[in-house]
Amino acid sequence: MKSKEEEYQQLFLTEALEISEQLNKFFVDLEKDHQNKKVITNIFRIIHTLKGNALGMGYESIADLAHVMEDIFGAIKENEVAPDAELVDSLFRANDKLGALINSLNSGEKVSYLGIKTKLAVFLKNAREQRQQQKNAKNQEHKEPELGSEDQDKKGDAEDSSITFAEVVQIPVRKMDELLNVVGELVIERDRLISHFENKGQSTLEFEGLKRISANLHYGIMSARMVQMGFLFNKFHRVLRDAAVSEKKDVKLRLKGTEVEIDRNILKIISDSLVHVVRNAVSHGIESMEERKKSKKPAMATVTLEANLEKDNVVLSVSDDGRGINSDKIKEKIIAKKMITESSADKLSEQEIIRYIFEPGFSSAEKVTEISGRGVGMDIVKRSVESIGGQVLIDTKIGEGSSFHLVLPSSLALKGSLLFEVSSQEYAIPLTYIESVNYYKKEDIHNIGNSLMINYNDQSVSLIFLAYLFKAKDIKSFTNSRLFNERLKSLAAEEQISVIMAKHSGRYMGLVVDKLLRQKEIIEKKLPRPLDSSKLFSGSTILGSGNVCPVVDVAAIMDFLYKSSVKAQAVWSF
Repeated sequence: MKSKEEEYQQLFLTEALEISEQLNKFFVDLEKDHQNKKVITNIFRIIHTLKGNALGMGYESIADLAHVMEDIFGAIKENEVAPDAELVDSLFRANDKLGALINSLNSGEKVSYLGIKTKLAVFLKNAREQRQQQKNAKNQEHKEPELGSEDQDKKGDAEDSSITFAEVVQIPVRKMDELLNVVGELVIERDRLISHFENKGQSTLEFEGLKRISANLHYGIMSARMVQMGFLFNKFHRVLRDAAVSEKKDVKLRLKGTEVEIDRNILKIISDSLVHVVRNAVSHGIESMEERKKSKKPAMATVTLEANLEKDNVVLSVSDDGRGINSDKIKEKIIAKKMITESSADKLSEQEIIRYIFEPGFSSAEKVTEISGRGVGMDIVKRSVESIGGQVLIDTKIGEGSSFHLVLPSSLALKGSLLFEVSSQEYAIPLTYIESVNYYKKEDIHNIGNSLMINYNDQSVSLIFLAYLFKAKDIKSFTNSRLFNERLKSLAAEEQISVIMAKHSGRYMGLVVDKLLRQKEIIEKKLPRPLDSSKLFSGSTILGSGNVCPVVDVAAIMDFLYKSSVKAQAVWSF
């Protein structure tokens, strides 16, 4: 259990980090319009709040720096100081130090801030002295304050002096996670009891109330963990500004769908990935000023962050109006880097070639800069998105721009899944990967190039028998064509096989199962060691029967089998 002091510190950290993010956004707005009174007032107000909170907690370094920044904006409000590009740049750096000081409360890292604090203090002192000299030189007359104004203020203060309480209670995320885990165990135990009575042939009607209450409790806690996308999107004003300054490009940010809600834990996982995609859009997607002028495009480019709800998924899109992705250049790069042979590359579609940007070590940059050219970034994006059951899709058009779509589950707490059976063992596949469920006869299956293929929506789709995949020791033994031929021959003419049509990253694959069971919302847990090293399963759940049910990692399976067919890799251990 955490002490009250630790809980207060956590509450302070949460609010202080939100303030730091708000300041970044307001400083971006101030950089565009130095005379924006509303922005200046907002900055002054929230810095004052931060200073007061820091003093109350005894965090003197944060309070000291916030105090100097507050003085600066107090002077700006009183027209004693006129903000310019140099001052705004110094304030950006001061806010970076402020953020570092806040984070150091957790990390214990020492942060040097006296340099920027002294610079701002000296700037304010010089500005005030200069203004005073100007006043003395002009010998301006000052109006006397109106009589009674102070008494009126005091009267107003007396009338307004009442105690108020906020309508919001802040709860640490750790407590919400613990509560959700307990409710998850309650749901599993509920299903076990219902299953027990069903197996005995007894009525389960008396459990209807329990099902309704536990479901409402579960969804209520899940709802409390949901946050609006604006919580994350508003951080990107500063991210985009810094990337644009680094690349010497003029770019504006447009936000859409900020009211869409998603599980806070998902935001925490994919926030760094979204930073990579946005910086990539500025570095690779947006052209230089000269290129945009030649293409008769607006000098100021636009990057759009958008969130949409699609069924049970939240789709985050990062779009730019830049040059688009040239698949021919990517093809040249991957052949030059010996990531694929020229003959194999010629057989790939444009979309398959473009997806090589997600391979580790790949970069299309001609030179290394602060934010591009190192061959890291997009592979991290793909891995982190797929780690939570999502996928990354790309739309691009030469000369018009590109869009990266991060398709994510709206919650990590519950996953809609299809249960099926293979070799008398129950498994689950998340519905996000399932395009359809079909039945095929022997005459519908074709043996092409040592692979079994079926026709789906006028496309040739590979057929994978999961029973063989789960038993295989490595990829060589799994791709043994003799096994496939024997299984095909063993099928009776009228016998039907159950096929789950899986889709990932624009590619299809037919997964053959022994028996389709039912659809169910599951609570997925990570696999314990040493099973967590498995490339076939992303986690597991417990069914009402008490049996452990592995969750199939469709993304990992499809990606590897696709790469194996292209690269003809010889050995890979499951």
